[in-house]
Amino acid sequence: MDEDFRKKMFRGAKVEDVIMELEKLSSLCEEKSKSSNQLERQRFYEGMAIAYTTITIKLKGNFDYIEPKVVDELYNALEKNSKPIKDNKVKNVGACSFCGRSKEDVGELALGPGVSICSECLEFGSEVIKYQKKD
Repeated sequence: MDEDFRKKMFRGAKVEDVIMELEKLSSLCEEKSKSSNQLERQRFYEGMAIAYTTITIKLKGNFDYIEPKVVDELYNALEKNSKPIKDNKVKNVGACSFCGRSKEDVGELALGPGVSICSECLEFGSEVIKYQKKD
C-alpha cells in the first residue's frame, strides 16, 4: 500500500479527503469493470464501486445506517442492469465438447463460443431433433 495513501486515509485525515479518495477508487473500479472482458472481474469491480460509493454516501452524512434490505436491492439492481462484455472470439477447442474425443481421433470440429462438436455428435444431435419433431 502506498505510504501517502496510508497517511491520508488513517492518520488524522479530514473526512473530505477520505471522501475524495473513495470517490477516486469508485471511479477506478467503474473504469476497470467497463474495460474488463471477464465476467468475474466485471462483477468484482462493480461490487467494489458500489461499496466505495456506499461508504462515501455514509461519510457525507446522507444517511445514518444501511438496512440489509438496501444491500439486497443494490445486488438485484446490479444483476438486472449489468451486461457482460461479450467475447465474440471463437476459441480453439481441441476436443469434442459432447463425446470428449480429441480432434486427432475424430477429425475436424465445428467450433462455437468455447465449445466444439465432432461430425458424429452433430449427426446424432440432428437425429435426436428429427425424432423429437415426430412426437
